[in-house]
Amino acid sequence: MNWFRLNLLYCVFFFLNIAQGQQVAVVLSGGGAKAFSHIGVLMALEENDIPIDYVVGNSMGALIGALYASGYSPVEIQAMLTDPAFISLNKLNDERKVRFYQHKEPNASFASFPFYIQNGLRFDIPFKRYDLQYVDFKMMSAFATATAAANYQFDSLMVPFRCVAADIDSSNLVVFRDGNLAKAVRASMTFPLFIRPVEIKGKMLFDGGMYNNFPVDITFEEFNPDFIIGSKAVRNFSKANPDDLVSLLQNMLMQKANYTIDSAVGFLIETTCGDEGIFHFSRIQEYIDSGYVAATRMMPELKKRLPHSHSKASKAELRQKFTAKKPNAYVNKVKFLGVNDAQQQYFQQILGLKKQPGFNLETIDHLFVKLHRNENVKSVYPSLIYYPHSKGNELELEINLADPLAVDIGGYISSSGVNEGYVGLDYMRLGKTAKHFSASANFGTFYNSVAGSARIEFPAKTPLIIQAHFSTSRKNYFSNARYFFEDQFPAYILLDENYFELAGIVPAKQNGLFTLGFSNLNLNFRYYQDNYFSRNDTSDVSNFYFATPFIEYEYETLNRKQFASRGRYLLMGLNTYFGTEHTIPGSKSEGSMEVKRDLNFYSLVVRYQQYWKIASLVNMGISFDLDVSNKPVLSNYVSSLLLSSPFEPLEIMKTKFLESYRAPSSGGFGLITIFELNRQFELRINGYLYVPYQKIILADNGRTPLLSEPFSHHNVAASTQLVYHPPIGVISASVNYLDQQGQKFGFLLNLGYLLFNKSRFYR
Repeated sequence: MNWFRLNLLYCVFFFLNIAQGQQVAVVLSGGGAKAFSHIGVLMALEENDIPIDYVVGNSMGALIGALYASGYSPVEIQAMLTDPAFISLNKLNDERKVRFYQHKEPNASFASFPFYIQNGLRFDIPFKRYDLQYVDFKMMSAFATATAAANYQFDSLMVPFRCVAADIDSSNLVVFRDGNLAKAVRASMTFPLFIRPVEIKGKMLFDGGMYNNFPVDITFEEFNPDFIIGSKAVRNFSKANPDDLVSLLQNMLMQKANYTIDSAVGFLIETTCGDEGIFHFSRIQEYIDSGYVAATRMMPELKKRLPHSHSKASKAELRQKFTAKKPNAYVNKVKFLGVNDAQQQYFQQILGLKKQPGFNLETIDHLFVKLHRNENVKSVYPSLIYYPHSKGNELELEINLADPLAVDIGGYISSSGVNEGYVGLDYMRLGKTAKHFSASANFGTFYNSVAGSARIEFPAKTPLIIQAHFSTSRKNYFSNARYFFEDQFPAYILLDENYFELAGIVPAKQNGLFTLGFSNLNLNFRYYQDNYFSRNDTSDVSNFYFATPFIEYEYETLNRKQFASRGRYLLMGLNTYFGTEHTIPGSKSEGSMEVKRDLNFYSLVVRYQQYWKIASLVNMGISFDLDVSNKPVLSNYVSSLLLSSPFEPLEIMKTKFLESYRAPSSGGFGLITIFELNRQFELRINGYLYVPYQKIILADNGRTPLLSEPFSHHNVAASTQLVYHPPIGVISASVNYLDQQGQKFGFLLNLGYLLFNKSRFYR
């Protein structure tokens, strides 16, 4: 009798198990961009009613798996992760975009080194990392309500979920079962040396692939499923190349993964994604399609192994039921971590938190970008905490403040003989206001300068900035021998500019600013009228002092400080000059008289550049320059040209005194075509037309300067450049054409950035 009951009970459980179906777990490997193939795999599984009772993932597989477990369909996951606003992986570098009103003037630096003096002088060596901060915000937005609905227990998500990360201090694999889902996934995605790590419960965590990129064993330990479907997106790294640093680091840091599944308990879907690296996010749609094709191809065999399926209706019902449990994401309170009370007050002011009682996610998105781009913030990690008793959310912003001290190093070396060095020092101090002090020095064969600035920012939703700036500089055209562009124009020209300015600045949205200021300006020119002089001769000297009120609007979104290929730049400025001229003729200017007089004029300038993509590997750019001024013709030809505005769109033109490209009023237009040969090389073809309103010419006596008839002259300039963008600096080789007397063509090879301190006179 007992034997009969036992057999009956066994049969009941057997048929119940068949009726309910096998418990199926899906395991998603890591793989960077290639792991997007998991989306295609999930699509195929759902289309064929394959049950998914558990999800386990690592790295990018953890992100996709967590989204699925949070109630998003594969189609929704695809739409979310193919949106450039979500996976916006940008490399951190010396050109990191901050709020434009906080940006530093472009300079010749190619590396910045934070340093500390509290416990002795210590430098931090920077390295390139991918910036995931905006991705962190998007992940918080995607996971916060699902995590709250599950009461922060991963077993209570729509589908129970696990992900793994590496604790490098203990050399152990960490399995996440509860807590902040977005932060757990972020830890699992932290590829060492490429992505900034996160800290959870005092542990610095990295990509779980360091120890286990395909956590099948974790799946058995956590869920003990009847059947496992594994999705493999990548192979193990190839054998280390002793000459390839990245290859060596990958093999040192990442353990070889076991991508096999016992056929008795599971099934492996392997997607072929090519031999390229794992950071090719431009190809994610291809990887999704490849995953779908690979899973569909294996579906007949998989269905034989899993004869009992879940209907689409039941999956949709489960997803709808879980989504209905999600609370709203309205934020009632914002909390800052990692800052003191004064600094917290600063951030509250710039975000406008005191005047607004609550925020929706769209508003928070805008505020997060504003905070992330603040120069005082090195990184910020957001968390949305739900409190059931108040049915409200608290936004926690974990801020890592920027290093207060940094030294910038840079320079420029060229085949023309122009060699420059650059060093800069920055100090930032953050309290209720933000203060920034900087000093820099340029030194070399052509350009020498010392500059400094002090800026104080009074925080508000639209802040006010007061800035003081001084600069003293010299351009020595005489030291720059004419290797390529020979003409009869005087070689001895020294141009000194010294000024102090005080300005008030108001931001105009995110990338623009209005500036109203006053400058005390001195220009000093030393020159000869021809090349026939000896050591015993004295040059002509023209000295100018100006009081200069000015107003400017500036907008900038260029992707690089030199050789830009994307974005836009606009400068519109009105400068008025009230001052004096004092010209003393030299020993070679016989018959010339000393000149002392008042000199007043205005200068209106417009500078515009824009670049846009016209094909997959081709960008187009335009530039427009306009100078309108009533600058007078002076007592001699050279000083009149020196007072005129130069047209210098090409690097070679910035170090040559070119009389054909100077005039009191002028216009210039340029067309730039950029062929992106690969990620680091580009070919640039530049063509420019320069039209002076009235060109400065010499009278028949060969000495007196005159103005030509309006629009009676024009000049062109052109260049073909091969540009290489290495991790540090820039290298370019160019063939240039200048429309002037003498040699018109020339070759230039240069390393580094040819950038000078901002000029107040030559804007």
